[in-house]
Formats: sequence, structure tokens, C-alpha cells
Amino acid sequence: MSIRKRLFLSNAAMVLMPIVVIILIILLLVVILNGGFEFPDKRWHGPQPQNTELNSRLTKTASLNQEKLLDREFLESVLDKSGTKNNAIIVRKDEKIVQTAGQLGDISNADLPAYGNEGFNPAGIRLDHSHYSVKQHDFYFQDGTKGTLFVLNNSASFVKFARTFFPILFISLLLVLIITNVLLSYFMSRSILGPVKHLAAAAKKIKSGNLDFTITPKKNDELGQLVQSFDDMRAQLKESLELREKYENNRRQLIANISHDLKTPITSIIGYVEGIQDGVAHTEAKHARYLDTIHGKATYMNRLIEELSLYSKLDVKRLPFQFEAVHISAFVRDYIDEITDELNERNIHISLESNQIDAVVKLDRDKMIRVFENIIYNSVKYTDKETCDIQISLADKGTLIEITIVDNGPGVTEGELTQIFSRFYRTDPSRNTDGSGLGLAIAAQIIETHGGTIWAVSKLGEGLSIHFTLSKSDGGRHEEEDISY
Repeated sequence: MSIRKRLFLSNAAMVLMPIVVIILIILLLVVILNGGFEFPDKRWHGPQPQNTELNSRLTKTASLNQEKLLDREFLESVLDKSGTKNNAIIVRKDEKIVQTAGQLGDISNADLPAYGNEGFNPAGIRLDHSHYSVKQHDFYFQDGTKGTLFVLNNSASFVKFARTFFPILFISLLLVLIITNVLLSYFMSRSILGPVKHLAAAAKKIKSGNLDFTITPKKNDELGQLVQSFDDMRAQLKESLELREKYENNRRQLIANISHDLKTPITSIIGYVEGIQDGVAHTEAKHARYLDTIHGKATYMNRLIEELSLYSKLDVKRLPFQFEAVHISAFVRDYIDEITDELNERNIHISLESNQIDAVVKLDRDKMIRVFENIIYNSVKYTDKETCDIQISLADKGTLIEITIVDNGPGVTEGELTQIFSRFYRTDPSRNTDGSGLGLAIAAQIIETHGGTIWAVSKLGEGLSIHFTLSKSDGGRHEEEDISY
């Protein structure tokens, strides 16, 4: 139940409870003091007199032989037979008391109810400091005169009981009202302040830097949703801090790696420039060799900076991608045709396994070319043979296309397979000074952005096999005019 509904019901209960208590007290007062309630068609009376035999006999006499009610001895005999000493009888004829029986003090017609108030009144009249309940029966004498028969009962004990019981009842009802309000206020405040206290305690923990905790809402109300949102915020804050720490560690590592990778070529450039300045390169051939070395080191540094910039953009998801539907077989075949002549001049042989795969994938052409270049360059860089053989193959894997690039290099150990896609990782740093160590890391980032996966398979001395997957576009088949080549 929502807090709004609970507050509404609580306030309604606090308002309605006094009204109900007041109505109950009024009803009790009416029953005790007035003897009943007035309805449009009849009168409802309170408790009826217990001596029904006495009342029945007198009522029968008033119906059959009214004049007998004027006989005091008859009335006294009726009282004696009833066995009740607290009863008294009054007979009134035409607003005048004509006969009485029983123990009564001074009484006048003004002390009695008027004609037409037939019924029972438990606290009817007060005579000589005593209360009497009144059973009234109206009738007519034979001469047509109005007559009224009153049966009185000394109700002092009842009134005394009422005087004692009613304050107790009133105080009890008042206590019930107070307890109800206190309990409603307590439970409402606890249902609201409980989650607030949990939030305050959680906020203190966050303030002190402790994020390794969870707070679970106990109810699905507004405060429960607030607690859940607060916990989600805590989790996101923890995740962002962990990510920031990771980025900070990466930044420190990146700076250290950059410093290491730039130190050697810069030292070489400075040394060769000083050699030229000091006249060490005194021949044209030596001078040209120094300049070529300086140019090569500067080119390497420029490539390193470009790859660092590219990797940093990929790492923070800031590099835009232009995806388009491409026939993957035609794309790979065209790329190999473009680089074959250049690679042949460097004693590198590349081939595409001829298999008919009519599949379309969505990719960024430039970024995917960068993937192929980095993988092929990595194979060339680590080759230990006079001729570097590289073979590319495509395989249809249902909703995926798997591309495999295999070389005939020295391969890597099983322990290094999980590291070769890490940035700045080199399998043999001692024999490679012209690589940034970012090639395969960049390729992995690009493939992941395409929604694919990349992995390596190798055995030492048996070459390296790089595998990666690309998702097919809309089932993998399109009409030729709907795609680009």
C-alpha cells in the first residue's frame, strides 16, 4: 500500500474514531436517561421491566375492569403477589392521581409523564432523592375518561450502577481513542522513519567512502522505490569509481609504457643529430644513413602516437563508426587484391581460401581494414622465416561469419594467448623495437565494437591463428543492389 493511502486511512481513522465514540456515548445516554429512541412510525424503548407478571395482570385489569384499579386493597394484593418490595403502583384519572399502592413519598401529577408516553423508562422520575423506573400504560375508563397506570420501581441501584459504569465507560472509550491514535501515529511514523533511517545510515557510509553494502526495500511504496533508487545510485557510483580507478591505473601504465617506448627512438634521434652536428657523418653515404635512421625513428614515433590516440578513443568509446551492409567475401577479396603486390615485394605471400560464402555483414570498412592490417603486420613483425605465408579463410557459423588469419611464424605459448590482445604486450621485446604493442589490442577493440569476439589459437613453433566473428546483417542475404561492395 502506498504512503499516500496509508496516510489517508490513518487520518480518516483518527477523525472517524472520535465521531464513533461520541455516537456510542450519545446512544448510551439516550438508552439510560430517555428510555429509548423516537422513530417515525413507532417508539423503541430500552430494557423492559423484569416483573412481567405484575405488568401483565395490571394491564389486563385496565382492559377489562378499570374500576378495580381504584381499589387500594386490590393494588396492594397485586404487589404482594409479585413478591417485589421495590415496586409501587399509581393510578391516574384525567390528570389526577386517584390511587397509589406501595412505598411512595410525596408525589404529584407534575412528577409523572404525560398521557401518551406509554412504554418503559428505566430512569423515569426522581422522588425524595430516589430514582424510579416507570412502566406506563394508557387506557380509558368506562366513562371515557383518560386513565394511566404507572408501575414504579425503585431504581436507585440501577442509577448508581449507571453513575459508576458510565464514567468508566467514557474513560475507557477515551483511552481507546488515545491508544488508537498513538498506535496509528507510531506505526505510520515507523513505516516512514524506518526507511529514512536506513537511507541516512547508508548516506553516512557513502560519505566515509564505504560502498560495499546493499540496502533492500521492505515495501514497494514510494519510500521503497526511493530506497531502491538510492541503492541503484550507490551501485552505479561504486561501478563508476571502480571504472575511474581502472582508468587511472591504465593511465599510469600508459604513461609508463609511452615513456619507455618513446625514450629509445628519441635517444637515437638525439644521438644521430649530434653525430651530424659534430661532423661524425662526414661522408655522403654516412650522412644519408643517419638521416634515414632519424626519419625511421620519427616515423615510428608518429605511428606510435597515432595508435595511442586511436586506442584511447576506442577505449573510451569516442571513435565514430560508419556501419554499412557489405558482402564479406567480396570485401576480403578486394582487400587482398590491393595489398598483394606490396606484400610480394617484401617476400610475404597472402592467400584467400576459396569458399563460396554469400553472406552480408554490417561493418565499418576503414576500421575493418585496420583490423586486417594490424593482424597481418603482427604476423610479419614476428616471422622467423624468409617467406611469411598468411592464409585467410571465412566460415559460415549460422548467424555469424568467422574469419581466420593464419601465419607460419614461431607461434606463442599457451600462457601468452591470453595476453597478446593486451596493450603494449610483446612476446619477445628484445627483438622488436619498431612495434607499439597496440596492434592486436586495437583490433580487439574494433571487433568488440562490431559486436563480435576475437581469440587466438597457437602452438609454439606452429604459427599463430587469429579468429574473429562478425554478425550477419538481417539473416545474412540481401539483393545485390541493397548492399555495397
